[in-house]
Amino acid sequence: MILDIPLLFETHGLTKFMRYMVLVYCDPLAQRARLMRRNGLDVAAADAWISSQIPLEEKLQWATHIIDNSGDRESTCWQVLRLHTCLEDSLDLLWAWLVVGVAVTGLGGLVFLLLWHLIS
Repeated sequence: MILDIPLLFETHGLTKFMRYMVLVYCDPLAQRARLMRRNGLDVAAADAWISSQIPLEEKLQWATHIIDNSGDRESTCWQVLRLHTCLEDSLDLLWAWLVVGVAVTGLGGLVFLLLWHLIS
């Protein structure tokens, strides 16, 4: 499951439920320019908005994966594809966990039925 939570690190409580945390960031000047353009803010309002968030250095420490969105679109896409491959590879043993889960559940059900039969 992928959750897009813009202020994830500011919530503090939600991070403990996340296995991976991807931080997408850009340099401060680009961040300010993009914010001003997107929200129609002046420099002071954009700076106030940015300073109300947790500092980037702190977010970088919490993130398990980082995408630098300061460059061109192609560079960002390349980073996203590499991250996708990395996370996709982490699912290689998912089938094994599913097999173990089904086997344990099946054995548990069998034990229950045997005990139920013996008791009744």
